[in-house]
Amino acid sequence: MLIATITAIFLLFGHGDSLENYLLHIKKPVKAAVESKITVNEVLYLSKELGKQLKAQNKEITKLRDSFLDLNRKYNAKSADFEAHIDKLITAREEGQKHILDTRSAMKNLMTREEWTEVFSLKNE
Repeated sequence: MLIATITAIFLLFGHGDSLENYLLHIKKPVKAAVESKITVNEVLYLSKELGKQLKAQNKEITKLRDSFLDLNRKYNAKSADFEAHIDKLITAREEGQKHILDTRSAMKNLMTREEWTEVFSLKNE
């Protein structure tokens, strides 16, 4: 039970918005590095859609966190209740991670190696 609680706390409070913040500032590096206007528009569209998805995922995880905290307050809560809740958290995280990786792959396929390196270089952060 203790391990389940620790795992749930990590899953619940481990999400952040650093990728969302990065996506807010990606427009300038993309416009500067990518030659094709069509590619610029496609990459910016993908980043905008990813930002929307991340925002929705964060809302979902916040709801799951709140319901987990409610469950934790219940004296009679069973291990199975916690395990089911943790499974929901893991599924939500995995779906979000898959979407991030799919979007990354789509962006990568649109840009040349040089454009990619320029857009995602440390100097743009």
